[in-house]
Amino acid sequence: MMKKLRLILIVLAAPAVILLGLHEIGGTPIFKGYDVGFVWQPDPSNVRLALTADPEGNMTCWLRLKVPASSPAFTAETSTNARLRVYRERFQGADQWIAVVKDSQVPQEKFDWPSGAMVFVYPQDKSLSSLTVNDWYVFPSNKNFDSSDRAKWRKTWFHVSIVLLLLSLIGAIFEAVEKVRKKETDEPFTPQLCMQLLIHAMEGRNPEESERIRSLLEKVLMQGVPLTDALAPVPLNAVQKQQLWFATRGQFRARLAFLINELTRYLSRL
Repeated sequence: MMKKLRLILIVLAAPAVILLGLHEIGGTPIFKGYDVGFVWQPDPSNVRLALTADPEGNMTCWLRLKVPASSPAFTAETSTNARLRVYRERFQGADQWIAVVKDSQVPQEKFDWPSGAMVFVYPQDKSLSSLTVNDWYVFPSNKNFDSSDRAKWRKTWFHVSIVLLLLSLIGAIFEAVEKVRKKETDEPFTPQLCMQLLIHAMEGRNPEESERIRSLLEKVLMQGVPLTDALAPVPLNAVQKQQLWFATRGQFRARLAFLINELTRYLSRL
């Protein structure tokens, strides 16, 4: 049961990668609309709306904004001082839909929005304390339109894909831990394994000496290498090599003797 659960978690990586890395499958978009990175924020000090976008370069578009109906008319311009036209499309309850277009009499005519520039929308009613955008649409010239609903949908599925990736990662970690644990428990306990554990537990005065001690014992005891050949690559003089071996042998024999005595004590209880 646990193994199936781990495999299910790992398999979740596939839809997560699809959601994060692909824009369409078989020509059908996963997330409808071109992500223009539209963001709005009020600017109470100037009683205006500040609009920004991140469409991967310059964009030609027109905007449809849902704002409170308290202001009868608006003006707009870009931060590069290009004048725009704003007109009301219709009322909707306590709100109204307005269009931000090129400064001409043609409805829905697209204006140039330079990369990094802002669009400012001003109400003619200067008594307003602030403005809000309750809904929005951006209509680029060569892309499918983007909207508030589509941006929320993309954000939701982005969070879903991140959760799926995290669950998949957790499943992979559990599976790796289980494999290591199984490998350790399946490995039979033999005299050779006991000797390897003793060798790896040997310590010198510093990490370098500890490594030399373990390497010597591994070669002499486990691989059957003659002592002279085992000591040959050690970067010490002849006297130091002999001192290293005597210290190593003495420490290991003491540990081995202690282990044998303890095992004999436990054996006597059976």
